[in-house]
Amino acid sequence: MTSPKVLVVDDEALVVEGLVEYLQTAGYRVIPAYSAREAIARIREETCDVALVDMKMPEIDGFQTASILRQIQPELRVIILTGYPSLNSEARAVQMKFYEYLPKSNWYDLLLPTIEKALSEEHAAPKERPADLEKVADQYIAEGKHELAALALEQAARLAEFTHDWERAAQLYDEAFNHMRRARGLSDETRQLRDLAESAREMGRETIT
Repeated sequence: MTSPKVLVVDDEALVVEGLVEYLQTAGYRVIPAYSAREAIARIREETCDVALVDMKMPEIDGFQTASILRQIQPELRVIILTGYPSLNSEARAVQMKFYEYLPKSNWYDLLLPTIEKALSEEHAAPKERPADLEKVADQYIAEGKHELAALALEQAARLAEFTHDWERAAQLYDEAFNHMRRARGLSDETRQLRDLAESAREMGRETIT
């Protein structure tokens, strides 16, 4: 049986080479592309099963690149990879009906299961996210996307601050801190969430006094 073929598109050579080695070790045939232009040329030459596309690239972004790739091969399953995740860009990926959107903070944990799932599903069902940010965070946690869970919880905390529910805001920032730490370690973004939690607690104490 022929192994599935994966197109890897990223403008960073080290990322492409790392993914090529990782996926080849897992048994996939891999086609590397170091730019959107090269990816489009390669997909015209060879049929691929899955494309891993970096969201931020210098010529055209990953969303535009992926759209062109799918125009050439409509059955291509697209997985957007990003080092700059946001709820808005994830929503855009869902709207464009790409198969998946993965933060680079823990892509090696999620990548192989995601590719396997993409290959096993005949028709990928469109994702639906609830309006409630805490429920959205629960979905991300279940999917192993801890950085996105942290972003959703941070937004929920800001809403709690808006209504002066300082205790709830602090709790949500604490939860966001824990998930961001799991995704990125003690990064500047992680420390900021810890500081926001303490600020909310301080505001709560001042309100009581």
